[in-house]
Amino acid sequence: MSLVEAINSIISSFSSNDLFDSHTIINELITKPDYHLAYLREYPENCTVNQYHGQIAKIICNIPSVKSFGIKIKTHTIYGDISENEVWQKI
Repeated sequence: MSLVEAINSIISSFSSNDLFDSHTIINELITKPDYHLAYLREYPENCTVNQYHGQIAKIICNIPSVKSFGIKIKTHTIYGDISENEVWQKI
């Protein structure tokens, strides 16, 4: 499974109009056995975690069944820090 396929699979499990941010997707990628290998395999060499997670956000925004909800929220990163994130909506 590729990273794009894993992200699509996660989003397809959401209901129409569900709201989420990239940290929701990243948490699923990291913690679910079906997805964590795709997350690890596609981690680019010489890339920071923040850069990689930014790439994941770009993948999310290019999925046809997802649109920006037009707001940002603060959620926890994988390190427990709080950062601002775009809110997405499954359409």
